[in-house]
Amino acid sequence: MRIKWLNATQLKKFLTSKWVIIGLLMILLFRSSLYRPSLRYTFPTISEDFLKIEESFNTSVLPKVLPEVVKCGEIWEELKSKTVYNIFDILANNSESLDVHQVFGHGSDEETILKIQTCQYDNLIRWNTLANDLGITRWVAHGGSAIGGKCFGGQNPWDDDIDITVLDCKALTELYKNGEANITSVYPDLPEGSHSKNVPGCKWISRLLPGNELILTLGSKCGNWYKLLSVEQAYQWDPEKVFIMGMDIECYDRGLSGREKSTQNGWADYMKSTKPLYTVPYGPTTMQMMEPTILNRYIAKRYKKNSPCQYPFTDGIDREKILPSYSLSQYDETNGTISHPIFQMDQDESQMNFVLENWYVPKAQRDDWFEKKGNQKQLEYTNQLPNLDKIEIDNTISSGCTWGANATIKVIGWNAERGKYWDKFYGLTQEKDELNEPLVILLNEMDIGMARSGNVHTARRLALQLGMNYAYGIEFLELTRGTREEQEATKGKRDALALHGNAILSKCILGDGMILRDSLPHTYFSDRAHRGINADGFEVRLGGRMGLFARIFEKPSPVIPEIHNLTNEGLSIPEELPPHFVVGNVHKVAENAYNRAVLWNYYGFGAPAANSTSNYDGEGLDLASSQHGVIIQGDFGPKFCALGGLKKMNSKSLKTFRVNCLPDGKVKIGPLSADYFCSNMHVSRDVQVTPPCDWSNDKKPLTLADHAIVSIEVESNKR
Repeated sequence: MRIKWLNATQLKKFLTSKWVIIGLLMILLFRSSLYRPSLRYTFPTISEDFLKIEESFNTSVLPKVLPEVVKCGEIWEELKSKTVYNIFDILANNSESLDVHQVFGHGSDEETILKIQTCQYDNLIRWNTLANDLGITRWVAHGGSAIGGKCFGGQNPWDDDIDITVLDCKALTELYKNGEANITSVYPDLPEGSHSKNVPGCKWISRLLPGNELILTLGSKCGNWYKLLSVEQAYQWDPEKVFIMGMDIECYDRGLSGREKSTQNGWADYMKSTKPLYTVPYGPTTMQMMEPTILNRYIAKRYKKNSPCQYPFTDGIDREKILPSYSLSQYDETNGTISHPIFQMDQDESQMNFVLENWYVPKAQRDDWFEKKGNQKQLEYTNQLPNLDKIEIDNTISSGCTWGANATIKVIGWNAERGKYWDKFYGLTQEKDELNEPLVILLNEMDIGMARSGNVHTARRLALQLGMNYAYGIEFLELTRGTREEQEATKGKRDALALHGNAILSKCILGDGMILRDSLPHTYFSDRAHRGINADGFEVRLGGRMGLFARIFEKPSPVIPEIHNLTNEGLSIPEELPPHFVVGNVHKVAENAYNRAVLWNYYGFGAPAANSTSNYDGEGLDLASSQHGVIIQGDFGPKFCALGGLKKMNSKSLKTFRVNCLPDGKVKIGPLSADYFCSNMHVSRDVQVTPPCDWSNDKKPLTLADHAIVSIEVESNKR
């Protein structure tokens, strides 16, 4: 046969013909839809000290973890929550901050994704059984499923697939070969397009597995891996869609994608080895996960993200902690749960369920308010903020405390200036005697979901690191990313939640929480600069200056209220409560008659004298026999201590602001004394000032905040 060669004109005409162009476009369409672009982030290596993991896991206990029914195609109630829908909103309406992540990869809406997730959990449950029957033991989650298992204990809320890697697929391949190729003969009304595709550039050919409940699909050209889906899911899938649903099963022996087989992260070598894998909870079932150090390197290589469990709240500046004190997997026979503390720490730090359920304001609404700045309607808009005075209290981290016969307690106070360096502060609590083992930490200016501090819950992160319970209250909804310098540093990013407030951390049980809030002046919601108020006009805020207060108890009790009921119907004398201290932190709350009355009432001091001035220095007495004393701390005016009947514990000569950390261990603090302790208790150790300095790089030390850290030890009034 004679080959006819095309000349240049004929070749150009052929290449520009509509059929060639359509074919190329279809190939690009299929390839782009099957390969989702990845995020950019980096992740530091975690110490090899934590490589010790269990050699095996008793799979006979696993069915006790599973629910009776996970019905494919219905929205499983555990998936459906305000939290999840708010995360969808963050992703869908803030995609510019998520780099090139494709939010809803298969073009699905929120309801469809949740239905698909239920089917995927059903597939995973079936896979666990199938893998066991086939003797496939070496398999792990990869891709987004690895992030989900590490950070959420299940699928990422926005994810509609499950991805795993199998070391040796020979048994699976044999099962596929022996499957029924003519699925229509068994299910005549099942559209072929729901489980198979054969289009230019992409082929997926299916087999019905024995039992007629599962379909195994093998891809080529566009994806050299298997998909496992139930017949039930295939019936629900639109045959016109380009995609086929089901779990993606990549096979090491068929060739991994470049991100899995990279020698830089150790993933492939670990898969080939006999080193153990983690079995962790994954939604209603379990998932096998790579060893954490390798897993973190892999996620860093694949997604270019500093801290996986800050997802989807941008890339963050933090890193997950794997603590040496944490034990390995434990199975609780009582409630049928698996505890895996190394993974549980990541999941605990990443969750913001309370915040998302109660305080989330969509970015579109925040942008609208920002555009209206300067119209002096700040109080109207503040009143529209959801649950502004609701307090988040988490008493699940510490089981309680003890303060002994003399009831001497150590208290730390710090205006942490965003809380950005919470992990460095944790280091100081371990190094400095005056900061070691506090019973209470009082914190001002702690961010939640702000780009400048990594878009994390800074108070929660610190509380988990210290093993302390916490209470948190909102001071401001931030309508900008902060000061001029902070906006420059976070250019191209966004605030996921834009919250800023105060926190109380304690080894004890927190309860009877209260927020004392001032009205917001127009200067905080201004379109002009106000010196010392709104960072030269770069900060625009709703909310109001506030104090956060709570009582601390040694152990939980059903009689402890979570929230204090502020009423005008008599005085609050907490006789019925267990023994306790009153603690609180205050940030620039006004010294006025209303706040005086509220404080005396909450402190349990009775009513202040009727015809006297605002100076009640040291006159507050613990009327209730259950109350050991009151101690508060914060950044406030010179008369605020006396306003509530308390004594100021540190004098003006003790400078705390402004701090500048210098090389060679030197520091400059002053000229102001701005961080006071107030109490009606006896001091057993005077106030001590600790510079908030990280001198690990001595040539360029890091100043953790512009306020110094203060600490004190006080003794109970009811010894």
